[in-house]
Amino acid sequence: MQQRIFKSLCLSACASLLMCASLSVEAARTLKVTLQVNTKHPVGANIVYFKNQVEKASNGEIKLQLYDSAQLYKGSEVPQAVSSGAIDMGLVLIDEYAGTLPATGLFSVAFLFPSYEVLGKAAALDSPVRKEIDELIRSTGTRVLWWQDYGPVQLLSKGKPVVIPEDMKGKKVRVLGKPSGDFINAVGGIPVKIGGSEQFIAYQRGTVDVGMTGTTAIQSRKLFEVMDSVTITNHAQTEFLVVINDKLWNSLSEQEKGWISTAAKSAEETLRAATKDENLESEKFIAEKTKMKVIHLTPDQVKAWQAAAAPAVETYIQTAGDVGKRLVDEIKKLY
Repeated sequence: MQQRIFKSLCLSACASLLMCASLSVEAARTLKVTLQVNTKHPVGANIVYFKNQVEKASNGEIKLQLYDSAQLYKGSEVPQAVSSGAIDMGLVLIDEYAGTLPATGLFSVAFLFPSYEVLGKAAALDSPVRKEIDELIRSTGTRVLWWQDYGPVQLLSKGKPVVIPEDMKGKKVRVLGKPSGDFINAVGGIPVKIGGSEQFIAYQRGTVDVGMTGTTAIQSRKLFEVMDSVTITNHAQTEFLVVINDKLWNSLSEQEKGWISTAAKSAEETLRAATKDENLESEKFIAEKTKMKVIHLTPDQVKAWQAAAAPAVETYIQTAGDVGKRLVDEIKKLY
């Protein structure tokens, strides 16, 4: 009799353990994330940091599965993929929203940001500029988790260096989206939209004459192998976003939201603190370790570019309407 009771208790305990294990498996949540860069790229590495933070904080209850190097979606496809629920999360250049939400192209309006400090204030968590843009993006069904500061944008060329606005006339120029395209139109160039991962081939084949990207991308994508010079214009700022499907976010528990939000804030602060130094280090690498020539503009040359780019600021305001004007006014308050 005692053996039967003992056997029954053992079976009951085993069943309970199996049930707990089953519930634990069911409780675990895997979020799939698409990114168009590899995980060694600064913004890709930042997502790996976020993944590790979330998995550690949740003790494995939330896991992230990363699909890097655009193996699932190109950057331009990410907003639709995330908003439709085809994938849970994605990395996207903020300009990818500018086609349907013109005001989100603010950070690519040429020469609107006079310094890195102004950018930092505009992109800060409590910035009215940041809050308004985040709400605009949420109207698409995607929620911004954090912003990734990728630093200022420069101009690349093959053959003749780009020094004055007249050097752009008639040249085909790689742009990131509509705002940077408006800038190129203003200085007499021909805008051609090319994704970040497609730059090397585009420059190698001569699809465009002039490139547009940051110094860290020149180093990580080895663009110095196919372009001759980089002009440090700092004419715009590259901001990536990590977004999540809004319905999925609303389905999460408060605890899960807390784990993700805390990790996202830490990831943003970590990257923004390092970006300026990383851009300067890449500039030094290009100057000292490659054949690419680094060109710095004089104050008078910068003023010439600002004057030439002024119509692009007006085009942004006209396209984005009252929201665009309000955002530009907010930026100018930070000068």
